[in-house]
Amino acid sequence: MALFKLFENKLAGTLTIFTIESLGIVSIQSVKAMLPEPRWGHSAVLLNNKLYIHGGKAGSKNDLEYTNQLLILDVSKSFAISDPAWATHSVGPKVAYHTISIGGSQNELLVLYGGEYLNTPNEPVPENPLFYYNTLEESPEWYKANLSLGTPRKEHTAVTRLNDSMNYFFGGIPDVSDITVSALVQFQDLFKLDTRINFWNIQSVDPNTPSGRFHHTATILPDGNMYVIGGYSKDKLVDISQIYVYDTIKEIWSVQTAVGTLPSARRDHAAVGTHDGKVIIHGGVNQDYLGLFDDIAVLDTTTQPNYTWNVVKAKGTIPPGRYSHTATMIGTNMLVAFGFLANDTPDNNIYVLENGFDVVSLDTITYTWKESYSPENLDFTQTKYPLNDDPIQKVKASKTGIIVGSTIGTILFLLLVGGLFWFHRKKRQGSFYAAPYPSIKEQTSNQEKPNKFNIFWCAKKPTLNQKTKTFGVPSGSTAEELPRPSMGSGLAVPIESSSHDKDYSAALEENMMGIDIQQTNFMIVPKSPLRVTNPDNLRDD
Repeated sequence: MALFKLFENKLAGTLTIFTIESLGIVSIQSVKAMLPEPRWGHSAVLLNNKLYIHGGKAGSKNDLEYTNQLLILDVSKSFAISDPAWATHSVGPKVAYHTISIGGSQNELLVLYGGEYLNTPNEPVPENPLFYYNTLEESPEWYKANLSLGTPRKEHTAVTRLNDSMNYFFGGIPDVSDITVSALVQFQDLFKLDTRINFWNIQSVDPNTPSGRFHHTATILPDGNMYVIGGYSKDKLVDISQIYVYDTIKEIWSVQTAVGTLPSARRDHAAVGTHDGKVIIHGGVNQDYLGLFDDIAVLDTTTQPNYTWNVVKAKGTIPPGRYSHTATMIGTNMLVAFGFLANDTPDNNIYVLENGFDVVSLDTITYTWKESYSPENLDFTQTKYPLNDDPIQKVKASKTGIIVGSTIGTILFLLLVGGLFWFHRKKRQGSFYAAPYPSIKEQTSNQEKPNKFNIFWCAKKPTLNQKTKTFGVPSGSTAEELPRPSMGSGLAVPIESSSHDKDYSAALEENMMGIDIQQTNFMIVPKSPLRVTNPDNLRDD
C-alpha cells in the first residue's frame, strides 16, 4: 500500500509531495528474560527514554545473517543488566554498518540511512537507503522515503541537533561487495538532512575539512559542535590528538589539538557525549584487527587552549575488549551494547558505565561499571520536542540556589549569634569599669580601719537600681606598686558608701590581685600591677 505524506518546502516556499512506501505492519513482542541474538555492526539511538537498537550482523563469524530486528528498551525503569526487558519486532530493512538518528517535527522519527545490505535477488541493495520510523504511531512502521540522500555509504556517522531535528552525516565508504575496493574510496563530504521538510544539501568544503575516513566517531555536544575522533583515513589510523570540530551553527570546520594522557589510536570504537562538555570513547580495535581495546578515555573539550585527553581507570568488572559495538548516553549512564569480541564471536550482553559527578560543579569525576541499571538524571539527555529549558542549567541553578541559600542562612545565623553576644557584652560593660583606687591619703582620712581588700564601685553614669560591678584591690598596695592612672575627677568612692562591706580575706589568698564579687564563679587574677581603663579619656596611661 502506498502512503502519501505532505511536506512543506520552506526553502522554496512551495508544497512538495513525496511518496513514501510502507514496509509492513509492526508487531511488537516482549522478550523479557530472554537475551537477543549476539550481534555487531548494529546502530543505536535514545529517543524519549527508550533505547532503540536496529539491525547488524547476528550469529557468529562463520554463520551470520543480516538482521532487521528492532530492539526497544525502556530506560526510565531500573533493571539488572543480565535481565533487560527488551521488546522487539522484525519488520524493516536487513542491514548492518548503518546509522540511526532522530528526526521529524517533534523529534519523533527514527532516521535510518545507508549501511551494508545482503544484496541478493530477493534482498537487493535499495537505490535510496533512507527510512523513517514514526515512534508516535500506535502501530509504528518503517517507511522508505522517496528522497535521494547523497551517494549510498556505510561505516559513516550521523548526529542530530535536537533543537531543530537537523541531521548531519559524515564520512564512510561505498557499499560494494569487495571491501578492499570499498575501503579505497573514503568520503569526506558532510551533508545535512532536514526531515521536517525532507530537504538535504552538502556542506561546502573548507581548508579544515577532515580527509575522507571511516570507522571514526562523531559526537554532538550541547554547544552545537560535532566532534570527530579517530578512525581510518587513507591507509592508516587517524592521529587521536587531532580533533576535528564542526560548528553546526556557523557551519565551519576547525582542528583542535588534544594533550594529556592520549589513548591508543583506534578504529571502530564507540563514543558518547556528556552533559559537562566531554566525549567518552570506549573499545575499538587497532589497524590490523588484532588488538581489541577495553579501556575508557575521556576528552575534555572545555579546557583551553587545548582539549585534554584522560585515560580513566573505571571501577567494577570491566567488559572484555570489543569493536563494532554501540555506546549510548542515558542521563549519566553510558550503556554499551553487543559488539565483536576477540574470540571471533559477537556478544549479546549490555553493560552500564555509571558516570558519577560532583553535585556542585556537575563535573563527571568517577566511572563505575555496574551490575544493574538505574535511571539517573534523564533530563540531561532528553529528546522530547520542543526541548525544555536547558536541563543542565536548571540543575546547576538548583544546586547554586541551595548553596547560596545555605550560605546566606549560615551568615545570618552567625550575625544573629554575634549580635546577641555583642549586646550581652555591651550590657555588662555598661557597669563593668574598674574604678581608680583612692590615694593613700584619701584612704587614711576616712578614720576607719581598712579591710584587707578595699572594695570600690564605679559606673559610667549609673542609673537608679542599675546593678554595678565591684573590684577588689589589696589595701596594702602602694602608689609605686600600683601606679595610679591620671584622672580628672575620679569616680571611686570609699568602701563605706558601698553596700558590699563584707570582708573577703578568708576567701582569697594574699597574692590575689582582684575579684569580681558579683559573679557566682569567682575569677581569680594573679597579682600584677593593676591597669584601669579611664572612662573619661578611654585610654590607658
